Amino acid sequence: MEKIEEIVIVGGGPSGAYCAFNLAINGIFPIIFDPSHPREKACGGRVQAEIIKKFPFIENILKKNASLTNLKMVFDEKNYQELEFLKGYNISRKDFDIEILRMAIKKGAILIKERVIDIERVENNKKNKKESNKIKKKNSYWIIKTNKQTLKTKILVGADGAKSLVRRKTIGPIAKKNLAIGYGYLATGIEKDISVVKFFNKIPGYIWIFPRRDNTNIGIGTELRYEKQLQKLLNRYILSNYPKMKIVPNSQFKALLPYAKDPNFFTKYSCCGEDWILIGDAAGHVNPINGEGIPYALWSGKLASEAIKEGNLKKYQDKWKKQYGNKLINYCKSKQFNPIFKN
Repeated sequence: MEKIEEIVIVGGGPSGAYCAFNLAINGIFPIIFDPSHPREKACGGRVQAEIIKKFPFIENILKKNASLTNLKMVFDEKNYQELEFLKGYNISRKDFDIEILRMAIKKGAILIKERVIDIERVENNKKNKKESNKIKKKNSYWIIKTNKQTLKTKILVGADGAKSLVRRKTIGPIAKKNLAIGYGYLATGIEKDISVVKFFNKIPGYIWIFPRRDNTNIGIGTELRYEKQLQKLLNRYILSNYPKMKIVPNSQFKALLPYAKDPNFFTKYSCCGEDWILIGDAAGHVNPINGEGIPYALWSGKLASEAIKEGNLKKYQDKWKKQYGNKLINYCKSKQFNPIFKN
């Protein structure tokens, strides 16, 4: 009989890796497909100190690899606030992601550095001869095709980001109106500066300046429809405020991220079925105000592992909606009362 794997996770970022870790410590050893993690990405890599209360394990990762700084919120050139209560850690996403991936592998998860290029669900309803004509034994599975091999799995977890292939094959892609784009690079010369978030006056989104130990992550994020303005806005701000900064060669990054504009985005579709689950960016679980995704990546990965362990994947929907779903919906609704988000 051809082997069918128990669980395949597509994506080895924080959501996929943490889901794998929590499965592995419970004796369930998934296969993770990811050709690129760990890596830098279009993400500031700022982790607020309060997140440690929810996920204490990351404190050691942050203390080892991150810088702790206050945050200055800039609304215009004459109006800003330095908010000590928003103290947080700035960490390289490469360093952060690799630690969680190592945790999962150490406990027994298997990482295969291959890109998943196609997914197909196969319904195989077989009737046992001893059963009545009205009863059928369901034996569906997923066919996973990479650039090097093909295999089958009983359960599929989509942790493959905003452009998730798993999402496209289950509930469909994230609509463009609910996407944002991040662009930026690494730089040197301002590592001792305070962290800065500079909001725009006429379009939604912001510039971030997050100093780290060896370099600074600088970027800009806004709705996808403003993509053509990104580089110009960022360069103008940098030249005016950080003239001595030097860009690290070949460090540019650009990527899509979920950025819900419609509160129905979080309720229109279920993020799971009887044999599949979407987590992290693939599920769209990102703060629709500031684009913060790391807490919800870890949170959704943990909840997905619980539903899988309990043998009822559909419980995942109730779990995430109850624990943080209403918060995301309320964030999204608050945009309707902010003039910036109406542009």
